[in-house]
Amino acid sequence: MARAPRQPAAAVAVVSDTSGPTARPTPTTDAVPPAPMIEGFFGSIWPEHGLGPARLALFGSVGIGLVAAAVLPDRPIGLGVLFVLLLSGALVLILSRVRSHRWTIAATLLSLALGANVVTRAAEWLAVLALCVVGLLVTTALTSARRLVALLAGPVAWVLAGLRGLPLLRRTLAALSSNRLVWPVARTVVVSVIALVVFGALFASADPVVGNWAANLVPDLGWDSLVLRVFVLVVVGGVLLAACYLSINPPPLDNVVRLAEPRRVSRAWEWIVPVGVVVLTFLVFVIAQASVMWGGHDYVRRTTGLTYADYVHQGFGQLTLATLLTLVTVAVTVRKAPRDTPRQRVWLRLTLGALCVLTLVVVASALFRMSVYQQAFGFTVLRLVVDAFEIWLGVLVVLVLVAGTRLRGSWLPRAALVSAATVLLALGWMNPDAWVAQHNIDRYHATGKLDTAYLSSLGPDATPTIVAGLAPDLARCSLPRQPVLGADLLSWNLGRARAFEARVAGSDGTGTTSLEECPRGGGMPLTRPG
Repeated sequence: MARAPRQPAAAVAVVSDTSGPTARPTPTTDAVPPAPMIEGFFGSIWPEHGLGPARLALFGSVGIGLVAAAVLPDRPIGLGVLFVLLLSGALVLILSRVRSHRWTIAATLLSLALGANVVTRAAEWLAVLALCVVGLLVTTALTSARRLVALLAGPVAWVLAGLRGLPLLRRTLAALSSNRLVWPVARTVVVSVIALVVFGALFASADPVVGNWAANLVPDLGWDSLVLRVFVLVVVGGVLLAACYLSINPPPLDNVVRLAEPRRVSRAWEWIVPVGVVVLTFLVFVIAQASVMWGGHDYVRRTTGLTYADYVHQGFGQLTLATLLTLVTVAVTVRKAPRDTPRQRVWLRLTLGALCVLTLVVVASALFRMSVYQQAFGFTVLRLVVDAFEIWLGVLVVLVLVAGTRLRGSWLPRAALVSAATVLLALGWMNPDAWVAQHNIDRYHATGKLDTAYLSSLGPDATPTIVAGLAPDLARCSLPRQPVLGADLLSWNLGRARAFEARVAGSDGTGTTSLEECPRGGGMPLTRPG
């Protein structure tokens, strides 16, 4: 009687996949047992459904990490950063299960638009803000999160993916070690690289032209640089590998991370009275603003003893905080207030609608106060960013008003994220450094006051505006002191390139004015000559 052949250790088992209407066999590798501690920790919260070795995720993450280690160190933001971001995004998108979903497509387009800031603007703070929003868009798209708590838990899931993916990484490495082709290829690559380094070094030292090419192509491999590049490789490769696992096996955040069902109050006055007090407080503020508008500057001085500029500056932070607390108040009220009967729903709509409308008046008042203060004391990037944040809060209030018409806001968290990305895109399109420089120059031409110290602290994005708007001597004292041009193509950035062109075009051959020759004074205004 013939004996059935024995299956090898890495035999392929068949697991039933019941995710579709028809059960289909799914291959999985049983050569490496799952890590019991990790599986026990995550349990059914974040299960794995028959995942085979993730070779593309591993090789792609390591390859992009190597590219980042060669490209990113010792270079400012520019084409190199964008290149690494595009490679990383493409790998994650290819592996994603939801890449064809409409929300994923929309998040991808917004991420591309925000990522473009690394080459269009030289302001690094703007690139950092853009990448933070991109990270939130990526996690929301990969996990298909809809609820607010699930959306905010996305970045935490990205971090935990580095731990949850360890069993899959172990199975992938085991599968590679049993492959007879992997190690011959690895040996061939190592020998080829050694040959390239040896003969390349010989020819580079023998011919100056080849040496110049090698200097431009080969990164500095000194000890300090080598440590930094290894660090970049590990960080970029590890973060990207965790994102790949999040893409391959996203956690069901909407089901796992959710608030408990609210315990609503039984009597309407339990929520109407506190919310009504808040509404009355807002109404008093609105009446005060109307009194100031009708009474003018004299009324403010008689009533408060403050100048109008000091008056409008005094309460901007408080008004911004009041707007934030209003959104919290609305969220708590929606969870606690009963809405079983038509009368209860009408009261909820009227009360919260009145609160939101009055909040919009507060937002308008805060923006007006900041505008008057900037006209009096000058424009800064920080004040512009705070204005943008206040505008975003106003947009959120409008979205809450729209959601309140039907008392349904399941779409609200994603809409809030899209509105944040849109406001940040608008801020990048405005070119904040140039916008601030232009408004300070306009104020100088109108009042004769200019803070050259602050202008020189702006980034290269402000350089063309300063060169075009000020006389040469004054422009040289106001130009940003940051370097305006990278060393190579991978460092290219549109903002720095325009700054370099503006400096060359505005040069009159007298050189750059030193800091000692420029009028300073701790930010005191410089009076316009004549």
